Amino acid sequence: MLGAASTLYFFLYIFLTGNNNLFTYFWLLLGVFLIGMGILHSFVNKRKIIIPKPLSVIFYIIICTGCIILAITEFIIIKNGLQKPEPGADYVIVLGARVNGTKVSLNLKYRLDAALDYIKDNPGCKVIVSGGQGKGEDITEGKAMEDYLASQGLSRNQIIKEEKSENTDENLRYSMYIIGNKSDKVVIVSNNFHIYRAKKIAMKQGYKDVSGIGTKTVLFTMPNCYLREAFAVIKYKIFGQI
Repeated sequence: MLGAASTLYFFLYIFLTGNNNLFTYFWLLLGVFLIGMGILHSFVNKRKIIIPKPLSVIFYIIICTGCIILAITEFIIIKNGLQKPEPGADYVIVLGARVNGTKVSLNLKYRLDAALDYIKDNPGCKVIVSGGQGKGEDITEGKAMEDYLASQGLSRNQIIKEEKSENTDENLRYSMYIIGNKSDKVVIVSNNFHIYRAKKIAMKQGYKDVSGIGTKTVLFTMPNCYLREAFAVIKYKIFGQI
């Protein structure tokens, strides 16, 4: 049943949101694996095949260890996504996300709306919209974000575009080139699942005073976003990137 649910989620995700990242295929692979394990389990029971106990113990230890690591990582991600930003920032950096043609996606709109709310309470800060042009996007994410913020009444003089970056590392590196002073107070805006890694990357790059605004995520995309982010955090930890 879990295998069937995972496979169904994969196809529904592609149908409803478009397959814009390789991680989406994880759900298909997981579904095939779980269905295969179910078939194997049934075959072993019917044939009364005895699996050596040490082999079973090793298998369950690996599975349990992986689940514990994922659970701890998800807890850290969720906790950081709920934290409040520091007031009085010099710069707000809005990290780019998918643009549909020339229009911001719903997850990106959540980020921009959160940035606008922060700017209302902290009118003296500048906002950096950071993101290049990806597959299926007619303009850069930076340009789409600038247009959206301007349509909501924010002066273009308060907006700084960064249009070269292709990932979070580059978002923050190129934004720091614009800021110039690593001691300036910075608030990073992204969806809640992304805040922990974004802040850690910023600190790794030398940002001295950084906090985050975590925004809500489209409900249907949450399983994919949170699981993908957990694997990304684990990978970044292993390779010393955060």
